[in-house]
Amino acid sequence: MQKVIEFRAPKSDVAPEPLTTSPPSVEPIWAVVDSLSRTLDCIKTMCATEPNGPLRDRLETERANLIIGLFVARVAAMRLSSGEEVGDASVNADLPMARRG
Repeated sequence: MQKVIEFRAPKSDVAPEPLTTSPPSVEPIWAVVDSLSRTLDCIKTMCATEPNGPLRDRLETERANLIIGLFVARVAAMRLSSGEEVGDASVNADLPMARRG
């Protein structure tokens, strides 16, 4: 015996409530920027004292990732503080995606 799932159509007589959301706050983004900056400073200090080897390579990789994350967070904060609307399709689909390996 098979179980049949029935999907009901939405009721058209109920009007959806308009979304009244306040604009997003920039404070959480600045908190992320601050956290990333402090972590980056720690990794810079560790890289300065760590000799060449696999641990240093890993620290350099994490440092590069933090720099990218910090850049993205600062751009997001600038866009939000300037009131620029960010669309859902912010990535250009025509560009190839970077891959690891």
